[in-house]
Amino acid sequence: MSGVDLGLVARSHGWYDLPPFAWDEGRRRLSFVFLLGGAAVPVLLTSRPGGVGVSSSAPSTAVKPVVARVLDLGTDLAPFHALCAARREDGFGWMADRLAGRILRAPTLFEDAVKVLCTTNCSWSLTKAMVARMVAAFERGGAFPDAAFLASLPERRLREELKVGYRAPFLHDFAARVASGDLDLAGWEDPSRSDTEVMELIRAEKGFGPYAAETLLRLLGRHGHLGLDSWSRKKVAELRFKGRPGKDARVARFYAPFGGYAGLAFWLDVTRDWHDGRDRLWP
Repeated sequence: MSGVDLGLVARSHGWYDLPPFAWDEGRRRLSFVFLLGGAAVPVLLTSRPGGVGVSSSAPSTAVKPVVARVLDLGTDLAPFHALCAARREDGFGWMADRLAGRILRAPTLFEDAVKVLCTTNCSWSLTKAMVARMVAAFERGGAFPDAAFLASLPERRLREELKVGYRAPFLHDFAARVASGDLDLAGWEDPSRSDTEVMELIRAEKGFGPYAAETLLRLLGRHGHLGLDSWSRKKVAELRFKGRPGKDARVARFYAPFGGYAGLAFWLDVTRDWHDGRDRLWP
C-alpha cells in the first residue's frame, strides 16, 4: 500500500488512542480489530518505506476494504494539496509536501458515530474510559460492539455500568435504529447528497449536535465545516490570531480560500505540532 504515511493518518486525531486501535510509536505500527461474520479479526498495519504493510489472518478480500476505510484511502486529496502548495507562504505547504489529509476512521461508520458521541461535553480521559468499557462489555476478542449488542443493553446498564451518563438514551435509541434497519447509515455516506443534507441527517439523531455532526462530516471526507470546539478555538487563536480569541466567523473567513477543504486545512493547521515532535499527540 504505497503513498501513505501511516504515522500521519494514525495520529490525525484521537481514534488511535481508543480501543480497539493501538498505536506503537516506537515501531510505527497500528493495530485494530474488526468484526467479520461475528468473529473478531485482528489487523496489524506497519510503516514501510513508501507505504504501509498489512498483516491479518483473514482473507485479503475481507481485509482490504476495511483497511481502505480505516486509512481513508478513497479520498482524492490532489485538489487540496494544490491549494496548500499555493499558500506555502502562509504555512500550509507542509500539508502538500507530506501528502497530509487522510483521517483515521473506525472499521465501521457506526463505531465512528458512537465514539463521536462519547467525545461530547467531557474530557478525553472520560471518552477513553467509556469506549474501553464498551469493548470490555462486548467480550468479542477486543472488537468494538455492534449496534445489536448496544441496543440490547437497557439504558440503566448503559448509564450505571458503562457510565455513558446523559448519552444513555441517545446511544440506546441510535443503536436500536441502526440494528433494526430503521436507520441506514449508508445514507450518510451517499456521495450524491450535499454536506448540508448529510448534516441534517446526522442532526436528526438525538444527541448529535453541531459539534458531533461536523466531526462526523470530517470522518466522512466532507471538509466544508470547521468542527470548532473549545480546544481548537484556543489553538487557532494562538496560531493565527496572536492569542486573541476570535469569533467563529473570523476563523471561517481565514480558511475560506480552501473552499470545500476548509475544515481539513483548519484541522491540520491546529494539529501540526502533533506530527513534528514539539507537542504531545493529543491534548
